[in-house]
Amino acid sequence: MSGQRSDWRERIHANPSRMEQELAIRLQEDGIRYQTQVEIPVTTADFYFPREPRPVLAFVDGQVHLGKAQMVKDEELRLLLRKKGYKVLELGYSSYSDKKRDELYEEVLISLGASNLR
Repeated sequence: MSGQRSDWRERIHANPSRMEQELAIRLQEDGIRYQTQVEIPVTTADFYFPREPRPVLAFVDGQVHLGKAQMVKDEELRLLLRKKGYKVLELGYSSYSDKKRDELYEEVLISLGASNLR
């Protein structure tokens, strides 16, 4: 288990939130391919899933994304990403809890068509 935890840490180069860290661990444990902090021409995605025909970009949105100005900025940016052909997954939460982490993880699995892994 400790080897798995160190592996995901090497894949996250920014200062990830606890929610991002926990989701990364779960993805790795389930063998789901992903990249973290992937730079897209206009932003950086928290998680990038190389899916065909459309890659999936996941954004883990904590408290800072709940402000009106940030919400408008996020919506404009994500609309642009959708127009560029990406599937955008917005994973919002106001505070960390294991229950919320599990809910967000299920959203990821459903979005990837991988909910049958569980």
